[in-house]
Amino acid sequence: MLKKTIFSLLCLLLIGAGGRSFFAMEIDGYLRIGLEQYFLERAQINIYSQNIEIGIFSGGNFHSMGSLSSLGRFEAIPAQSGLAQIPLSFGTLGEAQMASELFAHSAPAWLADGTWGLFIPAQHGEPYGAVPLSQSTQRILLFANNEMVLASDRPLQFRDISGITNLGVRQYRGIIEFARFRGQNVTAVNIIHMDEYLNSVVPSEMPASWHIDALRAQAVAARTFTLHRMASWAGRDYDLCDTVFSQVYSGIGREHPNSTQAVSDTSGIIMLHNGVPISAVYSSCAGGITANSEDVWVTALPYLRSVTEIYPAADMLWQRTITLSQINQLLSNSNINIGAAVSVEIVTNQQGRVMQFIIHGQTGQHTLQRENIRTFFNPAPGGGLRSRVFTIVGGTATPVNSGQSPTLPASTATSYVLGANEILQANPVGMISANSAGYGVVTAGQMILGASSVGIVESAPIAPPVTGQAMRMVSSGYSIALEGRGWGHGVGMSQHGARAMAEMGYDFRQILLFYYTGIEITYMR
Repeated sequence: MLKKTIFSLLCLLLIGAGGRSFFAMEIDGYLRIGLEQYFLERAQINIYSQNIEIGIFSGGNFHSMGSLSSLGRFEAIPAQSGLAQIPLSFGTLGEAQMASELFAHSAPAWLADGTWGLFIPAQHGEPYGAVPLSQSTQRILLFANNEMVLASDRPLQFRDISGITNLGVRQYRGIIEFARFRGQNVTAVNIIHMDEYLNSVVPSEMPASWHIDALRAQAVAARTFTLHRMASWAGRDYDLCDTVFSQVYSGIGREHPNSTQAVSDTSGIIMLHNGVPISAVYSSCAGGITANSEDVWVTALPYLRSVTEIYPAADMLWQRTITLSQINQLLSNSNINIGAAVSVEIVTNQQGRVMQFIIHGQTGQHTLQRENIRTFFNPAPGGGLRSRVFTIVGGTATPVNSGQSPTLPASTATSYVLGANEILQANPVGMISANSAGYGVVTAGQMILGASSVGIVESAPIAPPVTGQAMRMVSSGYSIALEGRGWGHGVGMSQHGARAMAEMGYDFRQILLFYYTGIEITYMR
């Protein structure tokens, strides 16, 4: 009872502290995921499930209206002209199905008002007094064995009766919806429970063979990122998509017992800043030091601050050689005319991350900034640049604004509530003592050293990011050799760094508090 009371008070405090619309969607609620990788605006989508339920998803439940069976596959297409409606009305799908047996070539039709009717190809409808239908921007037809078996004038929701719907290239839990969001072709949406979604996202974003606490950290980051980005695709009538533009979601194909366990272990746990879910971005490897958000995407966020990783062996070193001819081709592809390239110049910040990549041509120069640097080189033969932490081998280096490098902001203190019956994973260093209420408060902005029982963690300050000298380097010659470390944008949690920390004995909370500055880890349900 004490735990529930304290949790309720915490929820009220968080809402008062700035909680916004994400509270309208409970953490254990359902998401609408646009299946854009394979099923965006398609002229036909096949369903390889042979027994499906048609229904309505509402209030967290799927309300079945009836079922359809096929010896082969179902085919969903946007309706073209040439349909007519038999002047009969039914209250249920079952009634419409029985009636369709009496009218050759007809099929049940779910009408816009929620009732059921019968549609028939116009060429077969005259004997039944069928009325020709006007063109619809929402109508979807379902075929089986070359016969129309269902029509819908509203988004069509269904699922395999087994619980796993087979769309061929991928299989999905939850509900599938077909809709014509732009009035043209058909798009598929997966309506799925948050944790079932994460069961696929976590192993799609991080190898399921990694340490369980790295997977737990990934699960919390992915859950928080999901809540932060909710409704970011509202213009297409879903919450997120299934690609890297949201998070990689692959249906059941990538699920693994290890990552599923990590999602279960952290169910309901999220990260907040000022009572709002953070943009919990992450990348494969930060190369020993993470980036400030404004060094990648312009906007400075207080919880996405640069930190020096504690396990440099996870740097992921790489090499890349580019030629002036390749640069000339990329300039031409982008319609940039500065004459033939003669050299390149890079400008790094204090953490060694390249902020500007300047191409000097015979008649001018072109400057790439921040992540546009990696974007520019993505189409290059041999692949793009893995990160922006790199140098020019043999380049001429000079300091930039010597002695005037800005000081990075310090971490701010915050906390998370630890349940009375919850024990932190012990490791060889540090200690923790219980408070009088049986709840522990862990302070962020500090490097957590370990825990042995419920209470307040004894901790040590995090080492500030390395603030070396910003540098300028200029290449010479036709071939330009680059040496770098890391993989990805480098903001937020480094996945390889999280793995290394977990293997050193840090638990998932300690990993998250290390990579996200001034955040609060809390349990909300």
